[in-house]
Amino acid sequence: MAEYLLIEVVLWEDFLNAMSKTRLQDEYNQAIRECDLFVTLVGSKVGRYTDEEFETAHAQFKATGRPLIFTYFKDVQISSASVNRADMASLWAFEDKLKVLGHFPTRYTNTDQLKHEFNQQLDKLLASGSIRVASHQPEQSQKSPKVDAGPTAGRAYPVDGYLRWLRSHTESIELRGIERAGGALVVSLPLEAAYVPLRARPIPRPGDAQDKMAAQSLPRPRSRGDAGEKTEPDERERDSDIDLNQVLGLGNRLVIIGGPGSGKTTVLLHMAWALASSLLTGQAEPAQSRLGLLGAAASELPLPIFVPLASFARFRRELPANAPARERTLTHFISYHLIRKQADVDLPDDFFVQLLRDGRPVILLLDGLDEVANEEERAEVRASVEELVSGQERMRVVVTCRTIAYRSGGTALGVRFREIAVQPLDFEQHVVPMVRQAYACIHPQDADLRSERVQELLGGIRRLEDDRRTRLGDDTQVLVDSPLMVRLLLIVHVNNRTLPDGRAELFDKAISALLQVDYGREQADIRELASDWKVFRDMAQHLAFHMHQQGRDQGREIGERALQKVLREEAEFRPHIDLFLSHARQRGSVLEERQGAYRFIHLAFQEFLVARYLREVTGDEGREAILAVLGDRLDDPWWREPILLLAGYRASNAAKSARDFLGALARVGGEPNAQFSAAELAGTAALEWRECGEATRGGCARRIVELLADESTLRAAMPVVRARAGDVLSALGDPRFDQERFWLPADEMLGFVRIAADPEFRIGTRKVDVERVAKIVGREVDDREINDAPTPTPEYLIARYPVTVAQFRAFVEAAHYEIGDADSLRDPDSRAVQWVSWHEAIAYCEWLNEQLAGSPLFEGSDAGRLVRQHQWRLALPSELEWEKAARGGLRGAVFSWGNDVDPSRANYADSGIGDTSAVGCFMANDFGLYDMIGNAFEWTRSLYKPYPYHPDDGREDLRAADDVPRVVRGGSWFNPRGYARCASRDWDDPGVRFDDVGFRVVLRSSPVE
Repeated sequence: MAEYLLIEVVLWEDFLNAMSKTRLQDEYNQAIRECDLFVTLVGSKVGRYTDEEFETAHAQFKATGRPLIFTYFKDVQISSASVNRADMASLWAFEDKLKVLGHFPTRYTNTDQLKHEFNQQLDKLLASGSIRVASHQPEQSQKSPKVDAGPTAGRAYPVDGYLRWLRSHTESIELRGIERAGGALVVSLPLEAAYVPLRARPIPRPGDAQDKMAAQSLPRPRSRGDAGEKTEPDERERDSDIDLNQVLGLGNRLVIIGGPGSGKTTVLLHMAWALASSLLTGQAEPAQSRLGLLGAAASELPLPIFVPLASFARFRRELPANAPARERTLTHFISYHLIRKQADVDLPDDFFVQLLRDGRPVILLLDGLDEVANEEERAEVRASVEELVSGQERMRVVVTCRTIAYRSGGTALGVRFREIAVQPLDFEQHVVPMVRQAYACIHPQDADLRSERVQELLGGIRRLEDDRRTRLGDDTQVLVDSPLMVRLLLIVHVNNRTLPDGRAELFDKAISALLQVDYGREQADIRELASDWKVFRDMAQHLAFHMHQQGRDQGREIGERALQKVLREEAEFRPHIDLFLSHARQRGSVLEERQGAYRFIHLAFQEFLVARYLREVTGDEGREAILAVLGDRLDDPWWREPILLLAGYRASNAAKSARDFLGALARVGGEPNAQFSAAELAGTAALEWRECGEATRGGCARRIVELLADESTLRAAMPVVRARAGDVLSALGDPRFDQERFWLPADEMLGFVRIAADPEFRIGTRKVDVERVAKIVGREVDDREINDAPTPTPEYLIARYPVTVAQFRAFVEAAHYEIGDADSLRDPDSRAVQWVSWHEAIAYCEWLNEQLAGSPLFEGSDAGRLVRQHQWRLALPSELEWEKAARGGLRGAVFSWGNDVDPSRANYADSGIGDTSAVGCFMANDFGLYDMIGNAFEWTRSLYKPYPYHPDDGREDLRAADDVPRVVRGGSWFNPRGYARCASRDWDDPGVRFDDVGFRVVLRSSPVE
C-alpha cells in the first residue's frame, strides 16, 4: 500500500468575501494559528499583510511549537529603471528580521527548484516524525462524526447516573496485600486524601526546536536562545517541571508517559474523580484547583470518560470479520463500554456520538496504550484515537503509555499530542506524604502507632537509599522512585516490619504478602497462614513464564481458557485452578481479570515471577540450562527485567552461585548484539548487588572493554546497545582510564596519538568535490567550507578520546574551579563531557599542562617528558589540526571512515542514541582516534574566519574578544550527517554552553598564544 503525505493547503482566496465581524485579515491570521506548516514565498517586496501573517505565525510557533515556518526567496531580476525603493526597503527589512531570529531562508530561481527544495524539507520532517504518514483508506471508513462548533441549546442527557457511578469507582485507591484488623482484605485509601500530585516534564515537540532543524543553509547558527543552550547555570531549554495535576493547562492533546508503576493510571482516575465530583455538585471545585483549570466555571468543565485501550483492542479483535466498519471505531466502543459497565444507568446506545454532535465538552481518559497486547493492534488503536480526535478541536484527550512502548514501533501519536513525562519521585515531596497518608488510613484511630510506623518506614527508606549511594555513588538512581515501589515497601513493612535491600527480594516479599490474603500482623495472635498460598505462587510463576515466552506482543494478557490449559500442564495445580481464578476475580491477587482476560496487576510482578521460575524450576537442571533459555533473548528488551531480577534473586539466596552466574552471563551470546547485551546485563546486575565484590564487577568491566576493542563485534552491534554497555562500563569503573592520573587513558602516552606532519594536506572541501559531497550528505555544501589551497600541517599529538566527564571532574575538583553549569558533571563518567564553554576548555588545558609539567604523577611518562624536556604545550586543536586528525589519513573523504553513510560508525542523529555516549563505543579512524565524528561537537582554538586558511592571519588568537565566535567541529549526537563529517564547519560564541559541545586536546611543539 503506497504511503502519502496528506497536506491541507489553506488558500487565502478561498475565504468568504462577505464582510465579517472582524477584519478579514483576522480570519486569515486565525487560520495561520491553526495550521501545521506556514510557507512564505518572497519575491521583490514584503507587503504589510505578509509581514503581519509572518508575525502571527512566529508568535504562535514560539507559544506552541506550531506552525513550522519556512521562507523561500525568489531570485528575480530587478531593473534599476523600475525598482521601487519602498519595495526594496521592505524586502531588506524582512531579511534583517530573519537574521535576528537566526533563520536562514532558502532561495530558488524557478517553480521546479522550489518544489524540489520543499519536497526535501517534507522528507526531513517525515524522517524526524514531525509529520505523519497515513495509509490510504476509503473515505467512508471509520470517520469521526462531524460536530457543530457549539452545543445545541435545550438538549439534555442522563449523565448524572453515569457521573455518580464514575465518582464511586474512582474515589478510592485500593492497596492490596495488607490485611487490617477485622479481616478486611484490601485497604481502601480515599483518593481525595491519598492522592499526591507527582512531578512531570513536558517534552518539547519536534517543532519546538525548529531553529535546530529549520532552514538547511549552512552553517547552522548557534546563538543564545538556540535549543540546547543554557544561558544561566542550571537553566534548561526544556520546559520547567510541573505538578501532574496541572497538565490539563498544557493543551487539549496530551500523552502521559512513564515507567512501570509511575502512577499514570492514578492520574487519570484522579482527573475522572475531580471532574465527576464538580459536575455533580455544579461547583468548580475540586476540579478547578486539582486539575489546573483555573478560572473555569463548572458549566465549562468537560465530561470525563475513562476508557482502557486494551479493552478496546480486545473488543475489535473479537468482532466478526464481516462486522460493519462503524463497530470497529473508538467512537462506537466508548458507548458500548459505558453501557456495559453501567447496566443500571439509562444511557442511549449512541450516547457518546450524541455528546459529540451536541458539542458538549468531553475529556477522553485513554489508559494504557502500551497494554494493547499486539504491536500491530497498538498501531491500529493509535490510528483510531487520531481518527476520533481529528477535527474535534474542543475535545480534550489524555492518553497514558509506558515510555519505552511509546517510543518504539508505531505507537507514538501525532505531533499535536504533547508528551508529558512522569518524573521520578522526590523523597520529601512525594514519598513522605504517600507514606503518611497511607498509614493515616491503615491506623486512623491510633496516632501514636501511626507516627511510629511512618517514622520506621521512612527511616528504612532513607537507610536503603543512603546505602545505595555509598556503594554506587552519589549519582546512582534511587530505588524508591515510583508509586509502585512505595506501595511494595509499604506492604512489606506493614507485614514484616523490615525492608530488604534488593529489588528481587522486595518483589518476593511483596508477592508473598499479596498471596497471603489471610495474613494479619495487626492482631495480637498471628493466625495460621492459608495453606495454599505457596501453591498459588508456583502457579503464578508457571503462568508468568508461559506468558512471557509469547513475547511483548502477546505476553501481557491471557484468556481464561488458555490460562486453564497452561495450569493443567502440572498435575499439582489442577485442584487449585478454580480457587486461583476466584481470587483473581473477587479478592485481588497478583492477577486481575479484565472482561474475561487475565493479566498480572503490574508487569513488574510478572517479570519477577519469570525470574523466580528460571531459578526455582529451570535452575534445577543447572546454570547452563538457564543460560540456554536466555540465549536468544539476551538482547530482547522484553526479557531485560526478568534477567536482572533473576540475578538479584540468586544473589539473595546463594552468593557464590550468583557470582558464578554473573561471570558466565557476561560471556554468553552468539551475535554481537547478544554479546554486548549479556555483558551489559551482567554489569548492571553486579552494580545492583551490594555484596557482589570488586572481582565480579571488574570481570564484567573487562568483558565490555574486550567487546569494544573487537572491531568486528563493535561494528556489527547496534549503536544503542553499545552505548548502553558503555554507560554500564562507566559505572563499573572503566579500566581504560587511570583514576590515579586524573582519569587519563591508562598508557604512558596518556592516550595521545602522534599525527605526522603533512605538507600536502588541504583543509575543507575542494570545489570539484562539492556536488559529490552534497549528494552523499543530502544537502548543499556551504561555500565557507570550500577550499582549494594547500594547508600543510606540522607534527603534533592529539588525544585518542574527547575529554570525558570524569577527566573534567578531576580538573574541577583538583583546581577548585568554579564551572558555569553543574550538568557538565552529571553524565556517566566515560561519556564525552558537554555543557562546557570555550573558556572552560582553555582552563582545563592550562591546568593539565601544569600537571604534566610539575606533578610527580607524570614523572617518567612519555607525554610528561615532552612537556618537561621539550617544552611542548597542551592546548585545544586548531581547526586545521582537528580536520587533519579527523580524516585519519583519508584524503577527500566525506567521513572519517570513507564516503559511505553509516550510522554504525559515529554517534549522530541517524544512530538513534539520542544523547552523548561513552567514548570508544564506535570504531576508531585509521589514526586510532575515537569519536572525531559525532557524539559531541568539539571546540577548537580557531576563530571562525573564511578560507583560505592561514594560521598566521590572527585566527589562532586566544585573546580575541568574546563576541568573536570560535570554530566547533565534528557534529554531535543531535545532528544529521550533513554536520557529522570531516569538513563541516560550525561556530559558537566562546561563552556559551550547549548539550552537544565538548572538546579534546592536543600536545604541540610550537607555542600557543
